[in-house]
Amino acid sequence: MRILPFLFWLAVLFLSAEIAFADPISAAIGAIAGLFQAGGFAAAFVKFAVGLAVQYGVSLIEKARAKKRQSQIEPRGVTLQVRVGDDQPAQFIVGTYATAGIRKYIGAWGQAGKTPNAYLTDVIELSCIPHPGLAGIWIDDTKGTILWDEPHADGRGYPIEEFRVDGGDFAWVRFVDGTQTVADPWLIGKFGGHAERPFKSTMIGRGVAYAVVTFRYNVEKFAGLPSCLFEMLPMPLYDLRKDSTNGGSGAQRWNDPSTWEPTDNNAIVDYNLIRGVYYGSEWVYGGQNLAAFRLPASNWIAAANECDRLVDKASGGQEKQFRCGYEIRLDMEPLSVIDDIRQGCNGRIAEVGGVFKMLVGAPGAAVYSFTDDDILVTKEQSFEPFPSLSETHNGIEATYPEPKEKWASKDAPARYSSTLEAADGNRRLVSSVEFPAVPFGRQVQALMKAMIEEERRFRMHLFHLPPDAFPLEPNDVVSWTSPRNGYESKKFLVIRIFGLLTFNQLVFLKEMDPTDYDWQGSDELPTEVGWLGPIEPPAQPMTGWSVEPDAIKDAAGGDRRPAIRVGCAADLDDVRSVRVQARVKATAAVVFDSDATRYESPYQWVISGAWCLPATTFEVRGKLIPNSTRVTEWSAWLEVTTYDIAITDVLVGLAEVRDDVRNRLAELQGEMDNVLRRSIEEILDTFSLEGAVGQVQRQELRAELGNALAQIIEERRVRASETEALAQSITILSAGIANNLARVIAEETARATADTALASSITGVSADVNGRFAEGLVKFEAVSAPTGVDARFSVMLRAGTSDSFKVSGFFVEIYTESGTQKSRMAIEADQFVVTDGNERHYPLVFSGGVLKLAIADIGTVNSGRLLALNGKMDINLNNGTIEIYS
Repeated sequence: MRILPFLFWLAVLFLSAEIAFADPISAAIGAIAGLFQAGGFAAAFVKFAVGLAVQYGVSLIEKARAKKRQSQIEPRGVTLQVRVGDDQPAQFIVGTYATAGIRKYIGAWGQAGKTPNAYLTDVIELSCIPHPGLAGIWIDDTKGTILWDEPHADGRGYPIEEFRVDGGDFAWVRFVDGTQTVADPWLIGKFGGHAERPFKSTMIGRGVAYAVVTFRYNVEKFAGLPSCLFEMLPMPLYDLRKDSTNGGSGAQRWNDPSTWEPTDNNAIVDYNLIRGVYYGSEWVYGGQNLAAFRLPASNWIAAANECDRLVDKASGGQEKQFRCGYEIRLDMEPLSVIDDIRQGCNGRIAEVGGVFKMLVGAPGAAVYSFTDDDILVTKEQSFEPFPSLSETHNGIEATYPEPKEKWASKDAPARYSSTLEAADGNRRLVSSVEFPAVPFGRQVQALMKAMIEEERRFRMHLFHLPPDAFPLEPNDVVSWTSPRNGYESKKFLVIRIFGLLTFNQLVFLKEMDPTDYDWQGSDELPTEVGWLGPIEPPAQPMTGWSVEPDAIKDAAGGDRRPAIRVGCAADLDDVRSVRVQARVKATAAVVFDSDATRYESPYQWVISGAWCLPATTFEVRGKLIPNSTRVTEWSAWLEVTTYDIAITDVLVGLAEVRDDVRNRLAELQGEMDNVLRRSIEEILDTFSLEGAVGQVQRQELRAELGNALAQIIEERRVRASETEALAQSITILSAGIANNLARVIAEETARATADTALASSITGVSADVNGRFAEGLVKFEAVSAPTGVDARFSVMLRAGTSDSFKVSGFFVEIYTESGTQKSRMAIEADQFVVTDGNERHYPLVFSGGVLKLAIADIGTVNSGRLLALNGKMDINLNNGTIEIYS
């Protein structure tokens, strides 16, 4: 008798399995069938075991509950946080889904001459097999819009619209599909020389699809290291409906993945998983080398077509009945993954003699009819009209990944029934299920409706049919007329069937109704989607903004030049300063833009300058600048016309010249940095022939020994397009030993467009020994443009160390101002000396900010005041007074 417990658990194990290997099942059924033939106590015991087995996983809800119990052991659903480390299992995406992926590399970098480490680049593996691309991206809690038509020029990727601030981008993404054969050149360029973690040429990632995400430092947009979630396009899979050699019609072939197409069809995804997922000839996941005949084409095509059948939406229009998506990690049990996807279409998969078949949605028409007279009365029978209370459900709740809420698990609208609750003794008996492979809210509701309605078909029968029932298989529908039970051609689903040695068939049936699977748009319940994204305070508008004409006065109170007075509301919180912009109304050209105005009493400010012309109409607006990072808004443009004040004071004119000359000299220092501080690669990597015709000729002479390097590079370039012609010549002479470097750079450019011509010649020299440097720049430039005709010759010198250096230089120019051509010469020097080369005493010296004349022959003097060096005499020409002190 000790064999009976073994047989009991054997029956439970094999009879409750829906997908299993054929040989063990056959052996188990043979053993069980033999016991049934024997009859007596053993037969009764096995019947009890079969009764227990068929109670497990019969209904769709029971299958889902079993999956939920398993999910407590094996994680399922969208991975919302990036995984780190090489010990993480690889994964790939099927259908419509999202993943945070696995971090493979991260590093910071900067641009030459700018903020170091201002950029962060994150390399995330998304699939261990090639994948077609991205559908979208989440950065932190913000859904990003990828601007696919605006690639960055340096190859970092495509900007994210939501992270564009005042015309500047702060986030980019790029996708590599897994077909690459060499390491990413952009990553090598940025990190190939990293001292601790170089990105090597061997880091190809063959077959691996990954994303490269780059962020620019911005405390307003990123509180810390940004986290990303990538929405993936459906992966191409084999669709036997489109294979004319496998029951379908089309050019797809199982052995040629290049013919496959993207899909999120549940049946097609399960078909591919059962037959096996491969990368080339290498097996990756699922079944291995399953022949096509083991998944009958007619059955799987019908299942796939049922998934694609269009159903109504409450908002109007239609969509496919069943779709799926899943992130499959290679450490997942394949049968579990297949079952999650099957659950997403209320499907049933049966394996009979090594052949897999799938039923999606409502069962088909009856394939076998019988009456009470066909049932073998000499064999055991069982009938369960109602399940126990613990197995009865009259309501259903479910969760699923919601794409609009960053793919987090969301509760679908629950389905309750007051009628069913009353029938169950006024008790609410709720079943809770999970749909990790269904990121579609309407579809989840349809699945829930079918589940709970199918669940209420309580009647289940176990009995024997004669040998003519032999062709029946699980998921077939039979029709039963039974006066004894009150059935008239009632439909039952074959849950399981076992052939006995007598060729009689032991069948387990469950009542069904095809209407349980009907779906109408009116069945859809409203679903609320919560807000995701940064919660920012509303932008503060400018309040009390006012604009009026004013004047700059001299010491005597006279109006000297026009000005504009602006003002705003007083005593506002969290305001550091006010940004003011002024533009000429006639041209909309912005001529003044500054946030240097401190926000303080009396909360009115006068702005003026060379731009503030008399009797001119301007438009002025203001914006509050807070101490925090909160957002503020511009005021409206307000119109003001300046006073008609002629500028007669020479000091005002000199101040204008001082500021303008200072700006020009600062520009020359910037040009010196641009010429001399760039690397050779940056100098030579600014020329593109895209969209043009042209040529580049380059010669290089190089000698290198130990730490010593000497080289001469000459490059000539020409480019022509429909809108531009460009000729350029660059010569670089460089000699260095260790940290000591001497360099000469000569660059000549001629460029013409439809309305502008420019010619420039630049020569820069530099010498640097252990941080002590000397630099020089000579530039000659001529420009002809609609705004004017300008020419300038400039010389700039600089020497010292990075902490302390001197600057000297001069420029001579002809320039255009307000439509008028002017000429001038400006010099920056600690000492300025004029001599004829013969005199020992210099007649004119400018030193220490003071102009000194030893000898002067002056005709007419226009002055406001003459003051003796010792203070003994003061002649004030403006006031008409002469004061003499003893």
